[in-house]
Amino acid sequence: MVGLRNKISRKSAAEFLSARFLLIGVSTAALITGAASAYAQSQPVQGQPTRGFYIGGAAGANILEDNRFRNGGGNSTDTYDWGYAGTLSFGYGLGNGLRLELEPGYRNNAVDRVNGRAADSRLQTATIMGNVLYDLYQVQTPWIPLTPHIGAGIGFAHVWDRSVAPSGNNVSGDTNRLAFQAIGGLDYSLTPNQKVGVDYRYMVVHDASFPTVAGGSAHAGDLNNHTILATYRYEFNQPPAPPPPVQPAAAPAPPPPPAPAPVAHPYEVYFEFDKATLTPDARQVVQQAAQNALQGNATQIVATGHTDTVGTDSYNLALSKRRAGAVRAELIRDGVSGNLISTSGVGESDLAVQTGQNVNEPRNRRVEITVQAPGM
Repeated sequence: MVGLRNKISRKSAAEFLSARFLLIGVSTAALITGAASAYAQSQPVQGQPTRGFYIGGAAGANILEDNRFRNGGGNSTDTYDWGYAGTLSFGYGLGNGLRLELEPGYRNNAVDRVNGRAADSRLQTATIMGNVLYDLYQVQTPWIPLTPHIGAGIGFAHVWDRSVAPSGNNVSGDTNRLAFQAIGGLDYSLTPNQKVGVDYRYMVVHDASFPTVAGGSAHAGDLNNHTILATYRYEFNQPPAPPPPVQPAAAPAPPPPPAPAPVAHPYEVYFEFDKATLTPDARQVVQQAAQNALQGNATQIVATGHTDTVGTDSYNLALSKRRAGAVRAELIRDGVSGNLISTSGVGESDLAVQTGQNVNEPRNRRVEITVQAPGM
């Protein structure tokens, strides 16, 4: 009966430990998603390829698969509890989605059983990996702008194993082996320089062997790790400064006809990248449109907002509407009646300069103002 109670107690403790790490992982993912959602509502930032040096860190849970040790004196099977893991990253982005990275890491798992018997032991792994990653920055998730990435790495692992149990077939020592890993994850841009995310790593320490307490050697084969990490990365690159806005050419004054035909007067107001606020030059253009409307007794003024192709369709549509709204507010401040002004936004659907996707073209970031004279 005592042995049965101890077995049940050990099983309950292992289940509690696994549930605790699962709760930590779920809570971490929920906190990251919640913070990203709140920040996205106040200041959305679209994912851009990393250009230049960056540093980062990650922490999370590590699951180590069961291992079977073989030696001349007999075999033993080790099982492990969920453990913890942490990594650092020092990398360089090439500006086209590719990143090269040096990654020191550490994983720690308690040994739960050796040949079915409880073991107050631990297996620890320190690694140094060289990774190649690719950010799929052209892909954006529909609700929150998350950027997926994939990658692979190869490097060196130093493993300590203390698998000591009352059974007597014990491993106690360390080894240096080749390691490799596959990587996948999602990133969210807090700012143009800061990213948070979630990563999954499948890391294999290849063909490990350890000394035994009896003086022999136990062959463990591959050590398979499944790691889930919450990540943070700071990029030192700065986004390129937008070129100065292009000033529209002044329309020549038409000769005064005896009975002028009604003419719609177009004006174009240009914006900075990812902005809906008017620059001093843009305010001058709006003032010209307002003066024209007041002098010519305009019957209607139409302000149509546009964007370049950087970002998702839904985000650009909303941005174009905000730009048209900013022009309407400036026209009213210049004395035009709000009843005469109508606004609309078309996002990136009507480009002044035809470009591909994710092209920062300043001539496409504009609002077209049309002043309609009486009789039109």
